Amino acid sequence: MVHAIENSDEHLPKKVGEPFTVETATRMLPLISRIVADMEKLHQTVQRQRERLNVIDQLPDTIDQPDYQEELADIRESMVTEEERFQACIRELNALGVEPHLPFDGTVAFPAVIHRRAVCLCWHPNDNGVEYWHEMGQDPSLRKRLDA
Repeated sequence: MVHAIENSDEHLPKKVGEPFTVETATRMLPLISRIVADMEKLHQTVQRQRERLNVIDQLPDTIDQPDYQEELADIRESMVTEEERFQACIRELNALGVEPHLPFDGTVAFPAVIHRRAVCLCWHPNDNGVEYWHEMGQDPSLRKRLDA
């Protein structure tokens, strides 16, 4: 699921750590959206596995039954694998200079400068493009629409 970062510079800012512009962030959206879609699937899978573990843990007498023990071990092993894949997606976004908002909601932040202030351009999968921004460290729910 993790997408290799392409060798082409067309998706990346000119230099590592250089602030994004709306244009450079927009050019990266095809790759970013694929990574975020993978992250959404992984996140949902891990949540379902946690729910299954909670249900099984609530059942009386499950601790002593080998079938339940096998199922619990399988779920835990799968959950660890999916969490590792999720972390790999975060590392891939970070390598692109982008930060996912955590707890994960699909929103990603592109460090930028607007009116000489360090801010974040932000994008969510429901957005048509890079249309919003927020202050550094601010919750994405407080984002504002970019001026035309």
